[in-house]
Amino acid sequence: MRMTRREKVLLAILLFALLFYAGYRFLVVDQLVELEQGEQQLSNLRTEIARLETIEQEKEDLDTQIAAVKEDQEVVRGEFFSLIEEQEEIILLINEFLMNPDVNATALSFTPPTLETVEGVEGEENVELSRMDVTMSYNANYPSLLNLMRAVWQFDRKIVIGQLNMNAEAEGELSGNFQMNLYDLAHLTGEVDRLFMWFQDMEAVKTNPFSDAAPERFFQVRYLFRDSEQAILAQRPYVPFEDLEGHWAEEAVHALGERGVFPPSGNMNYMPEELITRAEFIILLDRLYEWPIPEIPLDLTDFDDYEEIGRYESAVSRAVFSGYLRGYIVGYPDNTLRPNNPITYEEVEHVMKKVLEDQTFNWSDIASEIEEETGHVSAGIEDINASMNRAEAAYFLYWLNR
Repeated sequence: MRMTRREKVLLAILLFALLFYAGYRFLVVDQLVELEQGEQQLSNLRTEIARLETIEQEKEDLDTQIAAVKEDQEVVRGEFFSLIEEQEEIILLINEFLMNPDVNATALSFTPPTLETVEGVEGEENVELSRMDVTMSYNANYPSLLNLMRAVWQFDRKIVIGQLNMNAEAEGELSGNFQMNLYDLAHLTGEVDRLFMWFQDMEAVKTNPFSDAAPERFFQVRYLFRDSEQAILAQRPYVPFEDLEGHWAEEAVHALGERGVFPPSGNMNYMPEELITRAEFIILLDRLYEWPIPEIPLDLTDFDDYEEIGRYESAVSRAVFSGYLRGYIVGYPDNTLRPNNPITYEEVEHVMKKVLEDQTFNWSDIASEIEEETGHVSAGIEDINASMNRAEAAYFLYWLNR
């Protein structure tokens, strides 16, 4: 059948329309879809890039939050004991509290550690604290007992006085007992902080006092308190010394006393004209400047006159310990430390050059200013090897830090 011209034109138009549609469909629509998909992917990638760009800041923020939480945890953890079941450490701690000779502990008793449930705060879960009670019987005068209580209350770990009994004895003395409740979080935190630094000392001891045989050598364990000294040496509000009225150094001694520079003592006299020892001078500097405990251990028993350190082996020894490691106090060629020897003006110069980091420091300049202010003439002006007295030491430290 032959197609007319008109039919041929219509067929051509139809074919053209089909080709146009196919071209549009495959060349335009599909490309538009791909273009839209590409735009969406691009948008998604830009969003992801923006998110990734904020990750570093988010990480820094999270690190800051984590550090703050850890710091808060460390503060809380530092307020509690570790290993309260170690009676040995608790006995030594109580020994530190009993540095005042006017308090005599006559008996100690311990309860086994138990778990005490503490109610949660603001909807948080309850917490179980490990607790041990220590009961101490004592003989003391009232000011010394109060001083002991303040040392316990101001200690930087949780100690609660559960009960306190006092019985009046003759001549103003007291007897009785009190209970200390000690709390421990180590079972929750897993952190263990010991209160004491231990080292060994080998001594010669006769095991049989009736034998002439040479003494045997054995290792003896000694300790050094490594926690905050300030609370252990906490003292009652400063009461002016009774032997300073009208003395040229009265104002200086009282000013240092108000700052808590003097360790607690039952003695109400300062004895300003007495010579000050090497250890006492270092102790005053330590309490004035609050030196941190050195991390490097030192065995003071290496010195031949170690036994002279005496009570300095306790909390106060931290000053000698710190002072020696920093080079503020030095030993002698004969391997002695001589902590109880009076300190000379020359030794004070040696100490203060290092403490003040000033090699031009000399006692003559200080002595001249003290003389101008008070009229006191220091023996160190004429003889640098003479020994300093307690009044000069107090006035010097007061002058240095006023």
